Amino acid sequence: MKNKTILSTILFGLSLLCSSHTQAAQAEVENPGKKKETLVLKESKKTDDAIRNELDALLEEMSTSKSMSEEVSDLVLSAAFDFEGVRYRFGGTTRSGLDCSGLVMNAFNDTSINLPRNSSAMAQVGDKISKNDAQKGDLIFFRTGRGSRISHVGIITEVIDDEIKFIHSSTTKGVIVSSTKEDYYKRRFVQINRVLLDQDI
Repeated sequence: MKNKTILSTILFGLSLLCSSHTQAAQAEVENPGKKKETLVLKESKKTDDAIRNELDALLEEMSTSKSMSEEVSDLVLSAAFDFEGVRYRFGGTTRSGLDCSGLVMNAFNDTSINLPRNSSAMAQVGDKISKNDAQKGDLIFFRTGRGSRISHVGIITEVIDDEIKFIHSSTTKGVIVSSTKEDYYKRRFVQINRVLLDQDI
């Protein structure tokens, strides 16, 4: 929404810029006197410079502003890392113990996204994306049981080339960061879901 406002302002600025050139040209035709012509052109140049400076500032703001998904993913990961080191407990949702979906639910608590309580249901939320398109804040799913059902979930923290790092609650080590380069998770990987919408602030 913010970027749309900035874009509208830029377009308005461009229209003013064009308008100032048109007015200067008209003044040149209507006022052939050299002194007045010079004055009009100087005023026009000052206006043009002011508009250009304004547009440059707005364009710079657009290039450095974060999307809403980036802002929320930072918030989610910060919340998840607050639980780093907490032990695993099946069905747990507090600092005394968490399971994998309990960690993810807690991490998303401060967002407007309501996630189901278990990992297999979470796998139905959002859009499935390829590993190549993975980014921080996406959910990553695994089959860690004997059946074909999804049974484990984590939140992607970092993507480096073909390696994906994620924070999750491991049954043996509690809340830690792991990697898809690890053989255990490489063999059990199922899918990645994007639940954070990529829209502007």
